[in-house]
Amino acid sequence: MNTDSNIAILCITTNGRSLACKIKRLLNDGDIYFINNKKDDNSKEIKEVISKSKEDDTEMYIVRKRLKFFVEDIFDKYEYIVFIMATGIVVRTIAPLVTSKFSDPAILVTDEKGTNIISLLSGHMGGANEMTLYISELLKSNPVITTATDTNKKSSLDIIAKKLNAHIDNFRDSVLLVNSMLVNGESVGLYLDGEYESVDTRGFTIISNKKSINEHLQDGIELSKINSKTIVVISNKHNLQIEEHLKGNYKIIKVIPKDIVFGIGCRRDTDSLLLQEFLNDFIHKNNIDINSIKEIGSIDVKKDEKAIIDLSNALNVPFKVFTKEEISKIDYLFEKSEWVKKSVGVYSVAEPIAYILSDGNIIIEKNKYKGITFSVGRLKI
Repeated sequence: MNTDSNIAILCITTNGRSLACKIKRLLNDGDIYFINNKKDDNSKEIKEVISKSKEDDTEMYIVRKRLKFFVEDIFDKYEYIVFIMATGIVVRTIAPLVTSKFSDPAILVTDEKGTNIISLLSGHMGGANEMTLYISELLKSNPVITTATDTNKKSSLDIIAKKLNAHIDNFRDSVLLVNSMLVNGESVGLYLDGEYESVDTRGFTIISNKKSINEHLQDGIELSKINSKTIVVISNKHNLQIEEHLKGNYKIIKVIPKDIVFGIGCRRDTDSLLLQEFLNDFIHKNNIDINSIKEIGSIDVKKDEKAIIDLSNALNVPFKVFTKEEISKIDYLFEKSEWVKKSVGVYSVAEPIAYILSDGNIIIEKNKYKGITFSVGRLKI
């Protein structure tokens, strides 16, 4: 099965097949699998047969294999799996495959009439709740969501992290702690160190962002007045200097959004260690958390530059390249270098790349060091 879709729709009845076709048309996405095995095909070793069919001009796969064995095959290949069948069947089928709310696919269940759409598994991190609401709106059906934060109309730390593509140390324990406190009505402070419009703040006690968190603490703000012994701080900064100002038993949970991008220019055959050392020194001086770096980029003539490739691997972030035609459209906005123009065909590399990667939001102009140039942008998320 070679497919570009991240949604699988499974059905076992004729009515279910019709609903699957409707869902696929409404989503304009999805792979339909109609499970149509014979009753005596009970062996796991039977040969899988998948053939294509069409119903109402909607393509689907006909699967002649037992449901439980077929689901084993696709469980980790799709982000979303929609089952059109009884919930009991689904529970028994996926039970041996479930491992973690942080890695399992989103599992949705609906009856063959599409009356109710149930978010069964991975409601938050997997996105089952969001997809349930979306499909139920398309079908005009009833969404069934049972996660405690949602039923109590509160946000959750894992949803915030997902929206921001964020890093959190001790992710699992932090999520369990904060979500449990929110559900039980305990106060959890929230400070947004920057513009993060996608953050759902429901249920949190907001610490004013008119000043930095450090200014609040230095000015002697009595956080005890908001009764929050646990404070979630959303920031791409490495050093917040919080602990030294806090009095009492406070727990700081730092959420680090991946919203920082680097434009990089360098001489050919730049030493990999030199580039990485400059980056480490640069982010230290500019108080950038290394976990906030989302991607790096350069001009396409540098696509095979070992130092940048090694840096990309060390950071575990994508390395994107852009053509001189793309860069030349905006390089007039920045300081020109005739030497750079002669070398690679454009007047500047680092700043235009940071500009492109950040949709025009450069926060640090170019910095040079031994033939290396950095410029930094920030994505608005």
